[in-house]
Amino acid sequence: MLSRLALNRTSILSRNVIRSLTTKTTITDHTNGRIITLTDPNHPEIGDYPNPTPIFAQRKDPYAKYDDPQNRRNINDPVNIDDDYYDMWSPDVYDAVPDSTALYHNFIFFSIVFGFAGTIWYFQLNPEKPAMPRSFPSNGLAKSLGAGDEETAAFYRVRPDLTAEKELGFLANDQDVADNKKSYEETNSEFINQA
Repeated sequence: MLSRLALNRTSILSRNVIRSLTTKTTITDHTNGRIITLTDPNHPEIGDYPNPTPIFAQRKDPYAKYDDPQNRRNINDPVNIDDDYYDMWSPDVYDAVPDSTALYHNFIFFSIVFGFAGTIWYFQLNPEKPAMPRSFPSNGLAKSLGAGDEETAAFYRVRPDLTAEKELGFLANDQDVADNKKSYEETNSEFINQA
């Protein structure tokens, strides 16, 4: 019993002596009694692991040869304790631009856009219409679309582009259409009567 008490006392004393060797910059490994000098006293959990300064993987040279090109790492490279904040899968890194620079760049962009539009407007560089304007004969095809008389024609007709007929003058008026129909029926009367 006495020997057991003495043994406990000596083990407690040795632990106290080892603990007293621990300072703010060192810790003691209690399994083997080794004193470990801390690389970063603010992070005693990493012990004597070399904690390199953090570098964003996105800022590393993309054309350099790496063992792991996707993550831009080589084998046995020391890794920062917060490496998950700095690897390729972390949020993108943006360089802030001063407000004056951003406003200046926006001013240049909008000056070019409005200057180009103003040049087209001032010198009338807009091209002509690529196709002829839509227009319909016979009161906007009212009779063809089901109008029974002139009172209901306004509801059935397609709204023609009346300015196109006046500007371009390529559509025939209703009298010309009637004359053409009459002359066609006269010249082809034999064929029409056979049907």
